[in-house]
Amino acid sequence: MEENLIVLFSREQDSERIMDVIMESFGLEKSSGGNNLHLENDIQTVNIDVFTESMGEEFKEFIQKQKNMVSGYFAQIQNCNEDIKINLIHHIQHSKAFIPIKTAVKQDSGAADDMNAVIAVILEAIKHMDGILIVDEGATALDSEGNVILSEEYDSDLEFYFPFELQERPAFFENCTERQMTRRTENMKFLYDRKIYVCELPLNDDDENIRLRSQEDVVRRTIGTLIVSLYSEALLNPEENMSVTEARDFIRKVMKDFSVDKLEDVLTEQEMKYIEDDHSEESDRINFSWHYENLYVLEWILGLAEWTYPDGICDVGKMIQNLRKFDSIANMCKKTVMRSKEEILDKADLIYRMDWAAVDSRIHGMQGPAGLDHGVVQERHKTLNWMICFANAEWDDVPTPT
Repeated sequence: MEENLIVLFSREQDSERIMDVIMESFGLEKSSGGNNLHLENDIQTVNIDVFTESMGEEFKEFIQKQKNMVSGYFAQIQNCNEDIKINLIHHIQHSKAFIPIKTAVKQDSGAADDMNAVIAVILEAIKHMDGILIVDEGATALDSEGNVILSEEYDSDLEFYFPFELQERPAFFENCTERQMTRRTENMKFLYDRKIYVCELPLNDDDENIRLRSQEDVVRRTIGTLIVSLYSEALLNPEENMSVTEARDFIRKVMKDFSVDKLEDVLTEQEMKYIEDDHSEESDRINFSWHYENLYVLEWILGLAEWTYPDGICDVGKMIQNLRKFDSIANMCKKTVMRSKEEILDKADLIYRMDWAAVDSRIHGMQGPAGLDHGVVQERHKTLNWMICFANAEWDDVPTPT
């Protein structure tokens, strides 16, 4: 007999309900218990096993191993829709049940037609158990309508795949303020509308309990960030081809433009160490050149830039141009207006969630979902965490946990 294996992953974890749904789909009466079903006729045999996480720790570990194996297979598929791929992996990883279905077709029968008949029955079943069917010896994932979600051999039948619904009032809301609830829900809706999956994350404290940096702190950080960015660009730009000495002379002119007498007045300890290093590594220069992305957020906080979706690097020329009209720290403080605390906290929460999604995709070897640029998101996350005094950390030590 020719044997085939198809696999069903389901977010349903009630094994009895799963078995009932499968049996009803095959036109059988509901089961009286057990997690195995054997069917046989003159054409073929079908063996179905149901394993759920609720059956115990041993089964939970077994199911996780299966999920990881199948997720790993789909993660390595190239030249496909990355957003479909990451959301398929999320769906698999959220599954609570692993259901292998072994079929054996007897000789002298239409094997393909018989197999397709079984698949049709199982597809009907998964409509009622939030499932995914894996066929072609594990190479193709189908949704409940039989559409190809992802396959190494075929293009996806779908424009997008997002099998997640936002929970409007999760249980943890009981311990949250109205502002915390509103912030989380609006940001999650923003992400879900763009088909970006994000798990439920811890919420930042309520508005009244969060302290923001002062306007002068932001202005000093803005000027310091500009100086470090320009210094790095001067060393990295092959057209300028500046030496360390020339780059330092260049930023001294920038300091003069802002009436800054000493670098210590606007730079952090790590930034000072970097600029004073006569033999800084290229990797350090590249890392500090990312400060332009921090500069963008600082300018946004000061009302000098509008918030943009973080799918690409900022307009560096525009960031520099925005600051040319100021000639001192005091002048910049006087002529800028910081955004409201509400706006800043909303964006801090949003970028935190975006960073989770970007990091998660990177862990699976993929690009950021919906075009998110991980480097850009990470620098925005750091800047906003600094702004809201997250972990009471100063600039050099600001954490960005996800």
